Amino acid sequence: MNDKSPEELKKAELKAKSVVAIRREGGVAAFPGLMKPRRIQCDECTDEQRRELENVLNLAARTCSDTPAPGADRRVFHVDIEEPQKQDAADSHVYCVWSLSMNEEETPEALVALWKSGVPDNGG
Repeated sequence: MNDKSPEELKKAELKAKSVVAIRREGGVAAFPGLMKPRRIQCDECTDEQRRELENVLNLAARTCSDTPAPGADRRVFHVDIEEPQKQDAADSHVYCVWSLSMNEEETPEALVALWKSGVPDNGG
């Protein structure tokens, strides 16, 4: 039994070894380069950058609806948080521990910026 509320279940939590994958799919034309996910390695981020990334993901989770936008050729953003799970020294797997999909129209600008550019430098 899970004691967490629906809001707590949607909450993103990043660890030092987390990887955030952001991808955009759909639209009229297929551009394979745009479908490749932006991968953000949390172990390459400062604590401040990781907190800001977590805030952006949680904002997206709060603002997205559960219903897809009507109409064809819509773009959708998908966000996954992946965690490495070592079973033994020779065998390591990555598991998705959090996932979110949202219509492009409801995607926060901060998340679109992460997809386009990754995490900004500390000075930016």
